[in-house]
Amino acid sequence: MYRNKTVLVTGATGRLGRYMVETLVDVDLKYNLNLRVVGMARTLQKAKEVFGELLEFPNVSFIYQDVNTPIEYEGNVEYIFHTAGPAAPLDFKTSAVNTLWAHVNGTHNVLEFAVAHKTKKVFYVSTVEIYGTWTSDEKIKEEDMGPMPNLQARACYPEAKRLCETMLSCYKANYGIDFCGARFCHTLGAGILLDDGRAFAEFIDCSLKGTDIVLHSDGSAMRTYTYTPDAINAVFMIMERGESGYIYNVAATENLISIRDLANLIAELSPKKTTKVTFSEEVSNMPYLPFKLAVMDTTKVRELGWKPQTNLCDMFKWTIESF
Repeated sequence: MYRNKTVLVTGATGRLGRYMVETLVDVDLKYNLNLRVVGMARTLQKAKEVFGELLEFPNVSFIYQDVNTPIEYEGNVEYIFHTAGPAAPLDFKTSAVNTLWAHVNGTHNVLEFAVAHKTKKVFYVSTVEIYGTWTSDEKIKEEDMGPMPNLQARACYPEAKRLCETMLSCYKANYGIDFCGARFCHTLGAGILLDDGRAFAEFIDCSLKGTDIVLHSDGSAMRTYTYTPDAINAVFMIMERGESGYIYNVAATENLISIRDLANLIAELSPKKTTKVTFSEEVSNMPYLPFKLAVMDTTKVRELGWKPQTNLCDMFKWTIESF
């Protein structure tokens, strides 16, 4: 499907975008597809830090701009992978307004671009957080939806993502822009940031420094974790085989673990062997998720042929080693 085509990846230097760019370049070289990869990033400096000499490849080009502004590129783009937008809890705390509009404006700009540039299909990166508060012990299916406590700034992210999903549906209905996507839970691998407010990133940071991991709850909340290369496999499988106008749950549900047990696992992987898990009754000032997170039902994406390959211990071991 990609032979002689042009593909745009927004948020190309981000946690998922960088893997998408590298995968597309790799298959272009391996199968001689004459595929043109266009990455969108904020700055040349960041792109150089992430991609290095890959920027010199003849079939790779970059545009440097903020996703809040209309996308400037001449020529048709057959496929778009839209990953741009703040997704770190620290962003939700310190710049809720920017987080909200970066997703809403960014997706609007992507879809307006798609209409003008004859785009065949848009892939959208969404989140488990769109499901809101989930009180059932049943795994949540794609058609389910929980209530969203919206009168708080922390809702800037899930509410924006909900609106963007609706926006995709509207552009499909009015302009025929095909789309598909994935709702991810926690994904991690080489290249993650350790200071973005995610609990697992904070734990890894402590592990690397040899300091104690401090839990501000009993750590009973359950989460699933997916290794980024497994997540990227799901992205390309959905783009090729997925149902039109559908956004799939993607999570390695095999890797379900409590926050407490995850902290202990990461402490055991500490290179300095001095990290312990302790508990504190003090209220944390970190912008952790304020409601119970859904454990997603991933039956539909597995029916497409997806199966995660990486277990919990390996993904955290390899992520720690990448630093």
